[in-house]
Amino acid sequence: MVVLYIGGPQHVIELCQVYFAQFWSFIGDLIDALTQRAFDVVRAAAIALYVVFVVLALLAGHRGLRSGAALFVITVVFLMLVGTHWYAPGTKWFSAAVLAGVGAGMMTSRLMRPPPQRRHVSRDPWAANRTNAPPP
Repeated sequence: MVVLYIGGPQHVIELCQVYFAQFWSFIGDLIDALTQRAFDVVRAAAIALYVVFVVLALLAGHRGLRSGAALFVITVVFLMLVGTHWYAPGTKWFSAAVLAGVGAGMMTSRLMRPPPQRRHVSRDPWAANRTNAPPP
């Protein structure tokens, strides 16, 4: 009714069309802006998760856990995803974030387990030939 009183009866359909066009234009601009922000967030998350993965892999390596192969494979795949133009930018950064997240989770689970027990091996090669008998 408000549109009818504001625009007059002869222009109601045109005014409704203009208002709906402006509304949908606003919604489209809002979605475009949020999409760009979401792309930036996903890219930042992928890079941050990769850095966390590398730090956790180095910590696992210092504790004696196997992490070198995972570090190499995930680094190569991450760089292939990010450095190539095979996929749309949002898809490749999301895939890289998932890959780095899985790698970080895997390294976290390895670090949460107790360290492997090493058998104490004597470094003295003549220790096996010695006896506990006092010298003559």
